[in-house]
Amino acid sequence: MNGSPFDVSGGSDIGRRRSENQDHFLIADLRRQLIVRGTDVPDAANREMFGCQEGNLLVIADGMGGHRDGERASRTAIEATAQYVLDMMHWFLKLCSDDEQDFIDELSQSLTSVQRKIWSVGEGIHRRMGTTVTMAYLLGSRMYVVHAGDSRCYLLRDQKLKQLTTDHTVAQQLIDAGALRESDAAIEQWRHVLWNCVGGGNQEVRPEAVRCTLRTGDVLLLCSDGLTGMVDDDRIAAILKDNENSQTCVAKLIEAANAEGGEDNISAIVCRINHIEESCDTDPAAELDTTTG
Repeated sequence: MNGSPFDVSGGSDIGRRRSENQDHFLIADLRRQLIVRGTDVPDAANREMFGCQEGNLLVIADGMGGHRDGERASRTAIEATAQYVLDMMHWFLKLCSDDEQDFIDELSQSLTSVQRKIWSVGEGIHRRMGTTVTMAYLLGSRMYVVHAGDSRCYLLRDQKLKQLTTDHTVAQQLIDAGALRESDAAIEQWRHVLWNCVGGGNQEVRPEAVRCTLRTGDVLLLCSDGLTGMVDDDRIAAILKDNENSQTCVAKLIEAANAEGGEDNISAIVCRINHIEESCDTDPAAELDTTTG
């Protein structure tokens, strides 16, 4: 999907070693909408009118729980996330006031709501079905990311790639605690063991929230670990830098992951910020803020 102020595209591939794609992605625009149900104004009856754009929603979900359950979990997460955000439309008109933290809390609550939906769908089937969810909501120069699992959100700015989200894996916990190093062979057995996801058991999800101020020229990447497990950050950055079209970037990223073995499903959303239109007053000093619930 190309357009202004964003050039954004997404794609998902089964990979070379999997028999089913358990990833799903979503790219959506949210707008104010007015549906005329009754009027005596000529030509206005039953019209749908749209106001200013209220934001863009980007979501990546990587399911788990075995054959079919993973696909069902990630699909349910995408559908439930979209519905939850749609039901939050009343918040969009308040973001120019002092309600931003409440908005972030409400957005984070979406993962709790999605988890309960997954539990409901999985009841009587397999309670272990679960999924990662990485969601980015863009509103003018503001971006809010809500995340659980080991899918990722990256920001490419000034030719430098930065991972905005944290991998909710036991491996990352061990590295952060200083118990193991990234280069230690023993870390490999923990790389795909999640301590936090949406569903996947009885433990309540702990959403991570990231707030970021966007700039013209930024490039965003949301992706599943089928990409990052095969392609290192330097190669990802090079692809994002070398291809100005978001659709081409997505294709090249998936191609690179498959060339390295394609051991998992591969999903990616690339969003290039062509220009930023301020929707509210923003604090330039608040470039990036991260919290985990």
